[in-house]
Amino acid sequence: MKRNNDLIIWDPGELIYEIGSPPHEAYLITEGRVKIETKDKFTLSTLGIGEIFGESSLLLDTNRTVTAKASSKQVIAKIIPKEYFLKLKDNDIVLSALVRKTQVRLMDANNKINQLANEVSELLSSLKGDSKIDGELSNFSSGTIIVGK
Repeated sequence: MKRNNDLIIWDPGELIYEIGSPPHEAYLITEGRVKIETKDKFTLSTLGIGEIFGESSLLLDTNRTVTAKASSKQVIAKIIPKEYFLKLKDNDIVLSALVRKTQVRLMDANNKINQLANEVSELLSSLKGDSKIDGELSNFSSGTIIVGK
């Protein structure tokens, strides 16, 4: 990571922040892509130019709830200081409440997606070894779906 005034640069694959770390700032991507992952390494989204990340923890005053990593290219982002979000909370309580509620819903959805991904993974693992199901799964994963045999 390199800082240059109000910009920050991460190398490809570099960890930006991880779950549980305290937030100090948010970021506006100006170049590259950032992968957002759950604690179980499930990719929730990949963000690109013009998108903000890291704001949820600042708005909700919590530690990071996801991990952010630079994707395969270098990432350059504008730093949005914590103070910006503190001013938002103080100056416009309605907007602050709306944004806060949206962030809480997003975090809840992220948790549910992670839980569902784990359940699907466990289900697929339990089905491996059944020759009939393995054949159907290989047809499905190759994009070949046979209807009405």
